[in-house]
Amino acid sequence: MRSGFGQLINFNNINGLELIGLLFKGEKQSNTIVIHVHGNYGNFYNNKFLWTMSHLYVENDIDFLTFNLSSHDGLCEGYDNGALRYIGGAVADYNESILDIDSAVEYVHKLGYNRLILQGHSLGCDKVIEYALTHQNDSLSLILLSPVDSYAVQKKWVDNRRAESIDEQLARLNACNNNNGALDWLSIDEYGAEGTDADWVYQIPITRSCLISILQGSAFKYLNLECGEDFIIDNKSLAFLGKNDGLQMSTQSDFGDFLDLHFTQLTLVSDLDSDHDIKGVESYLTNRIIDWIKINCPDIEIHDYK
Repeated sequence: MRSGFGQLINFNNINGLELIGLLFKGEKQSNTIVIHVHGNYGNFYNNKFLWTMSHLYVENDIDFLTFNLSSHDGLCEGYDNGALRYIGGAVADYNESILDIDSAVEYVHKLGYNRLILQGHSLGCDKVIEYALTHQNDSLSLILLSPVDSYAVQKKWVDNRRAESIDEQLARLNACNNNNGALDWLSIDEYGAEGTDADWVYQIPITRSCLISILQGSAFKYLNLECGEDFIIDNKSLAFLGKNDGLQMSTQSDFGDFLDLHFTQLTLVSDLDSDHDIKGVESYLTNRIIDWIKINCPDIEIHDYK
């Protein structure tokens, strides 16, 4: 089945969960592919910039895979070893995202691709970082689109609504974590995103076990300017920070300096007037990414763009 330039595909992660996505391929055989990793509650199609990227990547002989991780959307049905069960961002184990990326990488390797670029957006950037740190593959390149200090976002949320720290929240949630796998829904004030303007206030439904996995996972470990774990990534990386990203809790300069400290081969794009979802600069940013790929992947043929 094809949708536009994309072919609807599916594969399973190691736990047997079926993952669905779109694979965009050009007429010319390419050995290079960008694998897009969305954030929690995201999916493989909703961000409008994906359609611009899919067109421009393929036009420049770069294939593109965007797929649903186990944490896609909120609550939905998925097939686990053939059996139907609830999955989604509200109930998923955050750490299973790494298994999802593993399966996507294995899938494209079987298709013959040998030059891989992992592209994360929002909370997907944390998942890409976790993958890079645990797999230590020097040939892997990384793209971080609108990375966010998720710890700072959640800290603001719980301080405003529950007057407690994240450590206090986690201790309280763990003390009551005896639901034996049931869908133990939390109050809406436990988890959300309150940005710097009214357009970025998300009240997000979530279960207790899911929130605990996020609070203890990479989302709060690495892109954490206040108290995150130290790390160094040597992979060639590009990061995009929009000037009008409503989810940035620090100054753009401070966040850029933080990324420079932890990525030894970083290209930072921070001069575009765009929001968290890259609105208004989709084509221009994608062309700059293509230019970056051309420099970092000199053995593939990429056509000059206008």
